Parts: sequence; structure tokens; C-alpha cells
Amino acid sequence: MQVTETLSDGLKRQLKVVVDAGEIGARFDARLHEIKDRVQLKGFRKGKVPVQHLKKLFGRSLMGEVLQQTIEEKSRAAIAERKERPAIQPHIQLPEDQQEIEKILSGQADLSFDMSFEVLPEIKLIDFSELRLERPVADVDDKAIEDAINQLVERSTTFEVAEGRAAEDGDRVTIDFVGKIDGEPFEGGAGEGVNIVLGQGGFIPGFEDGLKGVKAGEERTISAKFPDDYPEKSLAGKDATF
Repeated sequence: MQVTETLSDGLKRQLKVVVDAGEIGARFDARLHEIKDRVQLKGFRKGKVPVQHLKKLFGRSLMGEVLQQTIEEKSRAAIAERKERPAIQPHIQLPEDQQEIEKILSGQADLSFDMSFEVLPEIKLIDFSELRLERPVADVDDKAIEDAINQLVERSTTFEVAEGRAAEDGDRVTIDFVGKIDGEPFEGGAGEGVNIVLGQGGFIPGFEDGLKGVKAGEERTISAKFPDDYPEKSLAGKDATF
């Protein structure tokens, strides 16, 4: 067997493998004698069928078996000899010329085929004893801690219904509203059952101030202005009523 490397590009490999026609012929003859003792044909006693007659009947299919087995064996041997580890099953390409194929099947030409595959990359082990780890240290000041505590307090705050008094900072009010600009409702400017905690600044300037002093069931008109840098450009800097 002759093995020639025709491509070595990164992890890609391509080899050309040639197996002598004499070796193929010897394998074929051995296969013929294997079946000779088992084949039983009309007009012949078992094991007494002439080899030439068997070759005429089964030669082509037997040669196909021999070639397939030879290709499998030789491709594995070629890779093992190179001590490479294919990442995938190698792709086998036989000659495209039909006349060349016929010569191989008839034993008149050497068996040649190309095999292409990718190899697994070499992984070099790192000496972890030389690695150093830095433990990150969080620099948290008193203000950050205080802010975090306040957020937890706000999240866990419970509210009770306040009867008969006006809303003030720290109270949560539940409102329905419709916003208008130049007397026309605008997209995203309406809501129902919206909870607002006064003094937290969760809405545009002027909106929460307009709710201070409101009582349950009261209706109000509130004037507010969208900031100039408001994310929705169509509303930025606009005066609105709610």
C-alpha cells in the first residue's frame, strides 16, 4: 500500500491510497475459495463447483465486497500509521472514470482512492500551578448600603386604605387617567388601576405633585410637561393634561 498526502491545511487532510492489483487479486481468489465449499448449484455436488464457473456467476459482486473491505482496512491503516485522530468519518472518493473502475473490478489496475477528513486539534495541558487568581473585593460605601436597605424597605411596605384624608408623600394612590396633548389623546397616555407612590418620582415632572391632596373618588385635571430628553421623541418637551 502506498499513501501520499495531497492536502494538509490546518486540520484538513487528504490522502491518496494505492493498493497493488496483485493484492486485490489474492484477496478475490481467497474469497472465491471461501464460498466454493458452501455454494450448492444445480448440476454440481456441494463444494465441487469449478472456480471459473463461480467467478462467472458471482465474480463482480464478490469483487465489490473485496474492494469495500479493502478500502475500509487500508483507510484505517493509513490513519493509524500517521497517528492522527480523525474528528469525523473520512470521506472516500473513488476514481470518476468508469473505464478506470472497470479495470479495477477486472483486476487489471491498482485500486486507488482519495480519503479526506479533519483531525482533532492537539490540546496542550496548562500547568495550573503557575496560575494566579485575584479575588475581587467589592468596595461598598455606607450610602450604597443605605440605598439598598431603603429599596428593601420600599418593596416590603404594606399599605392600608386611608379613609377621609388627602393623599400626601409616601401614600400610594390607585388612579385611572387619560393623557392629552393639544386636546387629543396620545398613544401610551392612558391607564386604569395604576398604582403610584407619591414622592418617588416615577412619573414625569408635575404629575405626582398634581395628585397631592387628592381624596378617594375625586377627579382632577393635572398639567405636566414631558422632559426635553424624554425617550419618546414625539412627546419630548410637550405640555400635557391628565
